Amino acid sequence: MSLDNSSTETRCDTLKEVVLYQGEDAKRSHQKLFSLHDSCYFPAGDSIVASILSLDLQNISKLHISARWEAMLEIALWTSGKPLMRDVILLLKRAGVGDDETAPFKEAETGDIFPWLYYGNRFDILRKVCNTAKTRIDSKLERKKLLVYCHLSMDGSERIIASNL
Repeated sequence: MSLDNSSTETRCDTLKEVVLYQGEDAKRSHQKLFSLHDSCYFPAGDSIVASILSLDLQNISKLHISARWEAMLEIALWTSGKPLMRDVILLLKRAGVGDDETAPFKEAETGDIFPWLYYGNRFDILRKVCNTAKTRIDSKLERKKLLVYCHLSMDGSERIIASNL
């Protein structure tokens, strides 16, 4: 994904800071908190991992990802498409969720875990997933001096509910 900065040079500081977002709620929640110009925002495609890999990062110093649960899992597990439940459970276990807590989700959908974490006030786990996503991007892009921020948003909300910050 090439970022044409010719018309946005003054608005987005030569694209020093870019936000790849998934869904309008994710964009609005990020804009509300960070107040970046519209020219800094780029929608992710069907695969957020492929969208990250297609970015031309040459003139970027900060990359923000603002995405929903499933996309954050795709990044943390570095997979295109829906992550496998066994991989999600392993990720959650590494983040501190116990075996007994994950047992009911073995036959569930990956999206079923998010409400349990959110409404159960398990924001520590949500932050750890964001941290894992950030670490994964860092390792895959192998670009020094690129600051990566992963922000988790929720449909129907204009708030970032977890972040690696």
